[in-house]
Amino acid sequence: MFIGMYKSVNSPKEFFTEERDTLDFPTQITRDSERFMLHKTMQVSSKTQLSRIIASAKNNGIEYNIKVD
Repeated sequence: MFIGMYKSVNSPKEFFTEERDTLDFPTQITRDSERFMLHKTMQVSSKTQLSRIIASAKNNGIEYNIKVD
């Protein structure tokens, strides 16, 4: 499974997407009237690894499990 990390082009905001089975993430999206670029994709090989990513996001105030189309 894969997740994507998006960063805003105008502010320090960032977020992680929900899990996907493929790497078909859009390179640019608009969310809450703000533009985001795909910063990186990560292959998540286990639920433990995903839990660590989510815990890190929570600790840093980063949104996670966001659906993108």
